[in-house]
Amino acid sequence: MTLRSVFQHNPEENSDLTRKRNSLRHKLFRYMFLLAALLMAAFLIGLSVIITALRQRNTFHSSLQMQMTVFSQDVSSEFEALQATGLQMSLSVTDQIRSYLNDHHMSFSEINDSETDLKALQESVFDTIKEKLLQTDSSGAFLLLDATVNTHLTGSDRSRSGLYIRKSSPDSASELLLYHGIPEIGKTNHVMPHRRWTLEFHTQNLPGYDAWKTSAEPGICSVSDIFVLPGTSDKVLLLLFPLFSPDGTFLGVCGFEMNDTFFRQKMAQPTTLSHLTCILSDIHNAPEGQDSGTLQVDPENSLSCGSTDGYYLAPAGTLTVTKKLSEKQVLCTDRITSYLGITEKVKLAGLNERFRAYILIPRRDYQRMVFREGTEVLLIFAVLLCLALLCCRYFSRRFLNPILKSLEQLKNREKTDPDEMVPEIAELFTLLSEIENDRQAETSALEKEIENARKELSRVNKEYDDAKRELSRLVYARKKEVDPESYQLFLNGLNTLTRTEKKIFLLYLSGKGTKEIMEENQIKESTLRYHNRNIYSKLGINSMKQLLRYAAIMNGEDSE
Repeated sequence: MTLRSVFQHNPEENSDLTRKRNSLRHKLFRYMFLLAALLMAAFLIGLSVIITALRQRNTFHSSLQMQMTVFSQDVSSEFEALQATGLQMSLSVTDQIRSYLNDHHMSFSEINDSETDLKALQESVFDTIKEKLLQTDSSGAFLLLDATVNTHLTGSDRSRSGLYIRKSSPDSASELLLYHGIPEIGKTNHVMPHRRWTLEFHTQNLPGYDAWKTSAEPGICSVSDIFVLPGTSDKVLLLLFPLFSPDGTFLGVCGFEMNDTFFRQKMAQPTTLSHLTCILSDIHNAPEGQDSGTLQVDPENSLSCGSTDGYYLAPAGTLTVTKKLSEKQVLCTDRITSYLGITEKVKLAGLNERFRAYILIPRRDYQRMVFREGTEVLLIFAVLLCLALLCCRYFSRRFLNPILKSLEQLKNREKTDPDEMVPEIAELFTLLSEIENDRQAETSALEKEIENARKELSRVNKEYDDAKRELSRLVYARKKEVDPESYQLFLNGLNTLTRTEKKIFLLYLSGKGTKEIMEENQIKESTLRYHNRNIYSKLGINSMKQLLRYAAIMNGEDSE
């Protein structure tokens, strides 16, 4: 069975194949266009997810920086407001003290050991202290006079009379408590004593008070170290405003208190970051050799807050900066949690190098965000891979399998219905069948030519054999006509010819004439006659005719 017998179609069937081919081409175009559209859509979705992930990371760092800016501005603004109000309070209190001293014609040193004068002074400034406290978001306000009610007591040099009024809580700012001062004055003004009330304030509880008093200047605000207020668990930061008389006498100090509870509520930040932690750290008390507080954050020397939802992850113990990712970005860790965030110095009450702010989130939250973004990207790629596999499987079943089936049928020389085949393959096989037919025709023509050539060769060989037999007969006849001894002498004489004589002999045999031999050998006629005589003598002949006859007989014998 030949290809022609398997794939032989009439013109009507070929027309159907053409229509099917065109239909398949359009169908394949539609499928490929759909596949390309799906892959392009999937690619764009994946690209969008990747760009979104990168944008979210950039947004995360931008959010941290924006949160730092807002937090720093909030803290600076709050303390600038306290500073402005504190300066007003210090001027007002100074005027009230000076008026009292002038009205009673006494010096400031004379109020020591005078309970009456100290009480009168506290009564005169109480409303001012209370009013300024209620105007601010601070947790307390105070006035410490550089005087004591009893100079004869032990430690009286560090005991100072005055007023210290505190707010009970951020949620009830109008409810005030008297932490230091004369309780009768507080009760008269509806301010009840604090549960840890004492009459006077001991300056040894205020870190660095003696050094600050020595360097204090009129109208210059200072900030205390962060410390735990005696008798309480509150960490506080004090704004200190020195009081001086016109003659330069140190009268005392007034100011505001910001404790950790008020700081945590008043400085809480609106944010989209989860578990945000904001820290204000006093780097003035950094351990010796530590780089401005950037290596460790001591919870005793810092205030912290979180987001406005009221929840944040406060550092558990000392917070250590384990790695600086950039100029501002840091990795921190305490004894429980690792944090990722940024840090920068904050200007507080005009002090540029005193405090440092930290904006932190738990590192696991950042890693969870990155993992979620990575999972989304991997999911997109998995969907793309599945889509590609499904498309490959579909096109394999739709186009490749029929082609392979047709090839297998062709290999096995099976009769195939063209309608069941891929039209392009059927047309290709038809073309191959036509090529095979052409080759068979060419092969038949070649075989016919070979057969004719064989017949011609047989005829030529027969003629050659006939000529050969005729030549043998003529040689034999010629040989009978010559003298055997003369012919033998001729044969023996051939070996005695010189090289030149042999050359001339052969030229005669090739049919050359005398003139042609002289020109070819470039010799004279006399020389040629000389050689001819030698040839005749050696061969035992006496004419050219005899030479040619003997040579013909010799060639005939060689042919046999």
